[in-house]
Amino acid sequence: MLNKNKRTLCALCKGSRRLCGKPVCPILERFKVQVRTLSKVSSEELYGATPPSLLVGEYGYPKVRVGINLPPEVGEEAKDYDNPEGWWGVKGLRDIISLRSSMIYSSFKVNVKEAKREGNRLLEALKEAALSLSPVEGEASLKAKPKPYLSFDTTLAPIGPKADLKRWENISNPKVPRLVGKVVGDTDLRAAEALKLLFEGGISLYHIVRLLSLGLIGRSKSRRLVPTRWAITAVDKIISDYLVRELRDYGEYPNLELKYVEYLGNRYAILLVPGPWSYEMVEIWLPNSIWVKEGKAYSLSIYEGHNGVVRGPMDGGYYAIRVAVAEWLAKLRKQATVIAFREVTPDYYAPVGAWQIRESVRNALRGRGEVLSDVEEALMYLRGKLSTPPEWLARGSKLIGLLLKGRKLTDFVGG
Repeated sequence: MLNKNKRTLCALCKGSRRLCGKPVCPILERFKVQVRTLSKVSSEELYGATPPSLLVGEYGYPKVRVGINLPPEVGEEAKDYDNPEGWWGVKGLRDIISLRSSMIYSSFKVNVKEAKREGNRLLEALKEAALSLSPVEGEASLKAKPKPYLSFDTTLAPIGPKADLKRWENISNPKVPRLVGKVVGDTDLRAAEALKLLFEGGISLYHIVRLLSLGLIGRSKSRRLVPTRWAITAVDKIISDYLVRELRDYGEYPNLELKYVEYLGNRYAILLVPGPWSYEMVEIWLPNSIWVKEGKAYSLSIYEGHNGVVRGPMDGGYYAIRVAVAEWLAKLRKQATVIAFREVTPDYYAPVGAWQIRESVRNALRGRGEVLSDVEEALMYLRGKLSTPPEWLARGSKLIGLLLKGRKLTDFVGG
């Protein structure tokens, strides 16, 4: 009988027998792209255009790696390699893995506090590139030729081959939005206030993450590099906190409505219920999905009441959904009780980052919803959308349970 122990499954399969149940092997898929990319690198000198795409790691904090991603393109075409808002609904999972694995991540080590000091020419050059709205062309000098790197992450987009960066010089001039230049130049402005001003001024959340991660905003004495993984969740949380404070003074959403979308093997059902602001994320990982190899599905519930007290672990996906929902409700000048179901299927065979959660919910909310009479009808409607049975959804959701019992959501603990 075949041994399917999780620790030995990949060794038994070797990417050819699909023992894990995934449609393709994510390790081999990425490795093939990286081999093709590296076959075109003939020296330690590279010329390219970063989308811009920069990454600050967290390993070894406070001394971390900071680096720049270089795709095999120059000009505006390079933007496609780090463009979550443009990827959604257009790029498939294999497309995204291919794009990201084609970029060379060249980095160096630096203390996070270096962000507030001048004199580190390499760091200053990367900061300058991070300011730009469009691709920045430049020349990189590496200490050695890049090596393949295999890693997938639930928060970060995939990373391609790695190399140690010796020098980076911006060749083209970064296109810096006026507001970005103003906020970055204000060294008396607190980081949270800076994030709010940038968001209100229409700067993309992804651009804001770059600025925070590279230590470009906040008071001069407090500026430091922020690992990109942390910066993503921090921006989602700070912006959504600001929006939720505003929502509490708005009128209630008029209908009980369900919005639904599928993308990259993820199913999102957003239930909007007239009432005070409360929010819950119910995440369900089906058997044979990324983190659940076999047996029963795994679920996670994180929720908050009207006062914003969160019950559950810190989770990047929770805040990625929260910022998308709060952003949409703020535009409508409405508040609602929101239950977001995310069902992860085996088709999502490799994680590509929290961006797909945020963009999927944004697109679900923009789309046409189904107006329903009550929560029971909403659960029955979901029977045709999700694999998870309605009764299981009801048991797994704190807010659904309260709504079914007819209780006021402001009465429960944390509300």
